[in-house]
Amino acid sequence: MTQRVYPILVLTVFVAGCAESNAERANRLEPMLAQAGFRIVPANTPAQSQKLSDMRPLQISYLSHKGKLSYWFADPYVCRCLYVGDKESFDQFEQLKQANQEERAREVTDMAEQARYEEYMNSPAGGIFYGQ
Repeated sequence: MTQRVYPILVLTVFVAGCAESNAERANRLEPMLAQAGFRIVPANTPAQSQKLSDMRPLQISYLSHKGKLSYWFADPYVCRCLYVGDKESFDQFEQLKQANQEERAREVTDMAEQARYEEYMNSPAGGIFYGQ
């Protein structure tokens, strides 16, 4: 039974992660962008709002100008702003994102281990050995 529960649990968590809304994606990534050193540029005018709407939303894009890379992340959904950063900010963001993914993977593993433990404790073997 345990061999069937673990893959189902992992698949459920994976599918739930794929169903992320625009607002959820923005709320998940924007704190990391700010922590990495990206600065926030609000879209305060109708022209800026239109330009923001024309950009690829919720994905980091970049442009090379005079040998320097500039990165941006357009959010027309939550903050209605643009996050702008340099190569160092982008590298820091990638490190934060990797650490976040590792933490989420640990949480999935912990949940699977807890599910296996609870299944064992509720099984006849768990009752025999632990007096239930």
